[in-house]
Amino acid sequence: MGRIVFELSGFFLLPFICYAAFLVWQQKHPAAAKKILTAKALQIQSLIGLAFVVAALLFFGLSDEKHTGPYSPAIFKDGKLIQGKVE
Repeated sequence: MGRIVFELSGFFLLPFICYAAFLVWQQKHPAAAKKILTAKALQIQSLIGLAFVVAALLFFGLSDEKHTGPYSPAIFKDGKLIQGKVE
């Protein structure tokens, strides 16, 4: 679960990281940046980030292994932990 949350947060944060890179570029090239930058940049980035998250959810959901059998929980047997699994 943690891996999925980490990956999806990366997809969401990607536009904001790009925006930070844009701000650094803007400091070096202010004339060119004025033509690109609009007041709605943050809203557009949020929508792009949301689209990345939805696309990632669909990709991971459709490409993951399908487990349809019953779940066997993890148990201790002879002092060793035996992993839980879906049969």
